[in-house]
Amino acid sequence: MKPKYVKAQAFLTDFTISALIMIVVVVIYFSYIKNLPYQHDSSLNDLFDNAKIVSSSLVSSGSPANWNANNAARIGFVDDGNKISNDKFNEFSKINYNKSRRLLGTTNDYFLFFENESHDMQSIEGFCGVGKPEINISYDIKAAYYYRGPEEEQYLKSFMQSQFNADIYEEGGAQNGLEDLINNINNYGFVVIESPELNTNDFNDFKDVAEPYVANGGVLIVGGQLLSAQGKILTGVTFKKISGESESDKKATVVREDEFLTFDVRDQPQFTQSYYVENSPGATEFIDIARFNESDIEFEDILDNKIAIARWEYGNGKVLFFSDFDATYFAGDFQENLEASTKKWIGARCLPINISNIDRNNLARIDRLLIYNSDIVKMVLYVWN
Repeated sequence: MKPKYVKAQAFLTDFTISALIMIVVVVIYFSYIKNLPYQHDSSLNDLFDNAKIVSSSLVSSGSPANWNANNAARIGFVDDGNKISNDKFNEFSKINYNKSRRLLGTTNDYFLFFENESHDMQSIEGFCGVGKPEINISYDIKAAYYYRGPEEEQYLKSFMQSQFNADIYEEGGAQNGLEDLINNINNYGFVVIESPELNTNDFNDFKDVAEPYVANGGVLIVGGQLLSAQGKILTGVTFKKISGESESDKKATVVREDEFLTFDVRDQPQFTQSYYVENSPGATEFIDIARFNESDIEFEDILDNKIAIARWEYGNGKVLFFSDFDATYFAGDFQENLEASTKKWIGARCLPINISNIDRNNLARIDRLLIYNSDIVKMVLYVWN
């Protein structure tokens, strides 16, 4: 039988080893816990530093000096005096999202929008925000879109649905046909009709409601063939077709830079159809933007040709006309320019941006005060990973 002091010595040894193990475990545990906030703060600090880099680029003038969507080396749309350059912002909006991240020096996701001095959402050049495509953007305007049907032209249909949640009407539909649009037109702030080719009776019915609608402040966009018979007047202009022209490409030239449309002077869209308008009594502030090239002539001579793109006012409302929504555009994407011009021209108020549903770990926000068209606006930039 072992002496008691030997047993006590063994017990003391086991206790000492257990205590040491416990101490090591406790030290490791508290070291780990201590480092967790540091690791989180470090990650958030890195994200915030990257957000500052993105913000600094955006509020610069960018490079080269007169950069565009095709040649940009650095994105920046703010010129001297903290003024937003409308042209550069429009070019920024054309750049593919992933390409824009590379040009802004970030692998993180981003989104920016603007607020006015009353903290309401502020549209910049018709855009409620720019960045991550999954962020939902919506406008405070009720819209409608009318076209001839599934087998006919519908170039603005998906745009009207996605951007404005527009009600869709089509010729001959059991529901939501032309008669329904005529009955409901006063419910909308914005109506697009695309190549409807209305017969005389339908045109007269539409005219009876469309002219009071626009005169009372409505916004109307017409693209393509409005009616079968030519030479009819609607909202103060005459709608016509170039004599002898069938459905073949017809080149036009932009003759006037317009504050609402994102086309440059001397650019040449090529339309599938050759419809045009003439100013008639009733229209005001009539502006011709593009005219058809009737022959190989000098730019100055084109100013006397038939009008392929125009806008005008009628009473308290306004109308925008395109010879066709189906066109090619050698200076860029015609459809993209058409959609950007539409958003800018209607001037709809933006609804608040909701970023609560984006998948993110950390989120950084930076605000910058800028000047847009002589008004103070706040640019809000979110960057996240």
